[in-house]
Amino acid sequence: MLCQDGDLKDLKRQGVAAEEKWDGTRVKIHKKNGIVTLINRHGIDYTHRLTELVDAAKAMKGDFTIDTEAVYINPATKEVEFTPSQRRCSTQDWAKQYVLRRQYPITAEAFDVTELYGLDVTKQPFLARKKLLFELLEGAPLEIQYTPYTFELEKAWEDVVRRGAEGLILKDINSPYEYDRSCKWLKLKNWKLQIVDIVGYTPGKNARSSFFGALVLSRDKKFVGCVGSGFNDWELRQLKDLFSVAPKIPKPFDLEEDYTALDIKLKVEVKYYKHTEVNIMRFPVFSRIIS
Repeated sequence: MLCQDGDLKDLKRQGVAAEEKWDGTRVKIHKKNGIVTLINRHGIDYTHRLTELVDAAKAMKGDFTIDTEAVYINPATKEVEFTPSQRRCSTQDWAKQYVLRRQYPITAEAFDVTELYGLDVTKQPFLARKKLLFELLEGAPLEIQYTPYTFELEKAWEDVVRRGAEGLILKDINSPYEYDRSCKWLKLKNWKLQIVDIVGYTPGKNARSSFFGALVLSRDKKFVGCVGSGFNDWELRQLKDLFSVAPKIPKPFDLEEDYTALDIKLKVEVKYYKHTEVNIMRFPVFSRIIS
């Protein structure tokens, strides 16, 4: 089941519960006849990549399928960090995983259950499934945690903003589990805004071939990422015209993707989720031209 985008007005809705939006990788944990498999949302097998979750599921009683987010929680800051979980989930080499498991232990934040003791429970309402999940996870190993919910939506959002967390998932309390993108689940991301300098652009492809692909951005003369979404047609044309008359300069940053560097005194506002450990904006979206 996947979410649709919501907005802050949805915090006023009735019959809705709020859960933490975890910043990790979606993983379903299947256990049948003592055999555990981990599958991500694209059908990729993670069983041999996240072995601590396999061990934890094997230690639990019965058969089940639970929906989780595999996250890394920094023990020093207690904050969820995306890059370590991404490394764990993308590394296939067993020797490297052996090292990474000790460096970046993964926790499965379980938020739903779809099968329990051989029974399909997807048709049961959200609150009933949460009760089943809570009972299943009582006494479970610490590697698999129950994700709580609250009906105090606005208070939950204030807490997300205060902590700088990723956001909330709002869920219809009577909703079944659907194997599709559904308006019964809404995601609210805790976007941040930043004003940055344009230092160049990447070539456009397909429908954007006559414009540009993404803006190459810097702040305080340091690379902070590229943004290629959020533009309307007028903004694409305006930026293209400005780029056509701006002097080209040597590239200030070495990037994997080719780009054209410009001497252009132009700032834009970008919304993003958070910075990576090396100060790159995650999920940047163009907002507006500043000057």
